[in-house]
Amino acid sequence: MKTFTVAGLEIKNRYVQAPLAGYSSFAMRELARFYGAGLTYTEMTSANAINYKNKKTDEMLPHQKERGPVALQLFGSQEDVILEAIKYINDHAVFDFLDFNLGCPARKVLRQKSGSYLLKDPDHLYELMRKIVLTSSHPVTAKIRLGYDKVNVKENVKALEAAGVCLIAIHGRTTLEGFVGPVHYDQIGEAKKMVQIPVIANGNINVENIDEVERITGADAFMFGREAIGNPKLFEDLINHEEGKEIREKILQEQVTCILRHLDLEIAEKGEKNACDVLRGVSCLYLKGMDNMRALKNQLVHCSSRSEYYNLLFPLLSLKAEEDK
Repeated sequence: MKTFTVAGLEIKNRYVQAPLAGYSSFAMRELARFYGAGLTYTEMTSANAINYKNKKTDEMLPHQKERGPVALQLFGSQEDVILEAIKYINDHAVFDFLDFNLGCPARKVLRQKSGSYLLKDPDHLYELMRKIVLTSSHPVTAKIRLGYDKVNVKENVKALEAAGVCLIAIHGRTTLEGFVGPVHYDQIGEAKKMVQIPVIANGNINVENIDEVERITGADAFMFGREAIGNPKLFEDLINHEEGKEIREKILQEQVTCILRHLDLEIAEKGEKNACDVLRGVSCLYLKGMDNMRALKNQLVHCSSRSEYYNLLFPLLSLKAEEDK
């Protein structure tokens, strides 16, 4: 199994769970790790909200050591606000890397001149990231796109490396391209040649195309976002693919167990109502690609309590137990 090293820490494999706003909670990270993910990220966390001591934001921060390396992802635009937030999380969160978001294309983030808006000016980017590196007590990483309205990824990765960033994850589209159209893996490959630090390739990568993406990009690791929502088994599949092993088919009882485990982890973190809101949008994805699941999916999207999920799904586990007798 190939590994990669970030700031002296060896990551056990090259398969990384991406930061996803509203999704990459502790529950998603824990399930990704269970299936083998080498590195996980928190969802994007606002520097402003941290400084306002927002209760919901504070609950999003990892406060206990997790079972594998985790990067806490921060975003913001105002230098003083960002640095103040970093001083807080230095002492009040437990994580391995501080990741700064330079890749989010959401309008509400861009309006704040945050996320991928900061890719417009490599000189300003260097100045900001240098101060972040000097303030953080953790190694600093960054997640970026190829540019804002044009490709300037070479200039930006050089600025980030010079600032002291120890790893860069690159989504192979510009901000204006969003999530539509082809991913420019060749541009990730060109950026990789410009720096000595590890580069993670991101964007529409799966088991079927990962060998080609590796050939084109030369990336040190690979990041999976939307592909891993409701599909933590993806990480096992990637590991099996690398080792030349057969990829297991999804098994209904295993997927049901994952849904219930995800639900219980979300409840412990966010409370029952919020957890059920999350699962209504995720639970059906655990059944994606499986036959004869329409009726079950239709029932799942109407569940609004833990008992409703368990009443619907638990009998499917009991059925398997009876078959095994």
